[in-house]
Amino acid sequence: MERKFVGIVETGDVEVKNPKIVIGLPDIGLVGVILANHMVQTMGMREVGYVESDLFPPIIILHEGKPHHPFRLYRKDDLLLLVSEIAIPPIAIYDTAREVCDWAKSKNASLIMPIGGTPVPNRMAIEKPKVFAIPIGNTVGKIVRDFGIELFEEGMIVGPYARIIAECEKLGLSCLTLLSQSYPNYPDPGAAAAVAEVLSKVINIKIDVSPLEEQAEEIRLRMKDLMKRTILEMERMGKSQEYELPAMYS
Repeated sequence: MERKFVGIVETGDVEVKNPKIVIGLPDIGLVGVILANHMVQTMGMREVGYVESDLFPPIIILHEGKPHHPFRLYRKDDLLLLVSEIAIPPIAIYDTAREVCDWAKSKNASLIMPIGGTPVPNRMAIEKPKVFAIPIGNTVGKIVRDFGIELFEEGMIVGPYARIIAECEKLGLSCLTLLSQSYPNYPDPGAAAAVAEVLSKVINIKIDVSPLEEQAEEIRLRMKDLMKRTILEMERMGKSQEYELPAMYS
């Protein structure tokens, strides 16, 4: 039997019919992580599992004196959420993407939604960041058109989300990646709030963004160390290439 280097362990009820799955991984501006943690805290989501791997750093998160895995699975009704508080090491990216997408397919997921940021050098001058979409699947293209989400038309995606997008396309999974304009190297709650407004329309669930705006500085300080570790991993995976246009389009 082939060994799995990454596995999803379910500790609660995850038997959901055609769930939507939101994914928040450390990336540009920690946009997905900030938004995912905000959803967990404000929507009463229950922890129902975790992702484990010998390829991940040996870290345990302590909350109210109880140990938690850093890469966790949450549920509320028919919405599932995966959020990681560790940067995915380059050596684990392919296996993580395969496991997440195979698991999503086994759950008959109706939509997979990776949440991230796209770097802009003049972020400080942007009051409300734009949110861009990368749709995979015909039904997802309709969602993008119906809600008037701007397409991410030219550029590169590097890292875990690149592999998740590729795996979704290979497996025929519907995938809507949402990327907000973000600070490249700083936690960006404002970018997370911009994505939240779009995401709430797509999943038809109200997400209150006021805490993201009111507690922006506190969130930045809390996420500072994770941002440092994420920058190191992004450098290892050549993430700076996202600033470049592919040669065929330049």
